[in-house]
Amino acid sequence: MSKLLAVAALSGAGLMAGIGNSAEAATSQPVTGWTKGFTTAYSSPTNQSKVMYDLAADTSVDTYCWREGQVLDGDPRWFIINTRGASAYVHVDLISVGDVPHC
Repeated sequence: MSKLLAVAALSGAGLMAGIGNSAEAATSQPVTGWTKGFTTAYSSPTNQSKVMYDLAADTSVDTYCWREGQVLDGDPRWFIINTRGASAYVHVDLISVGDVPHC
């Protein structure tokens, strides 16, 4: 069991490091957010990057922090989220969540 937990922790840390190389994102406690509608998650903070996965409306996601990226609807903020065991970026307009720190 402890081996499984160690592998899961290392996998999650590696995913967060690959997404943003942000120590804050990797160590901060996630805030639970919910998708507002059908949402696409990307490999970087732009909708021109690789699609990581699609999420249905009202999907629960762990939200770690936000950083600036492509400006959509006048807002450059993109959340780093984790769901389905993979981290990705989602534009701020698509997630309902409380206070989340800047990365």
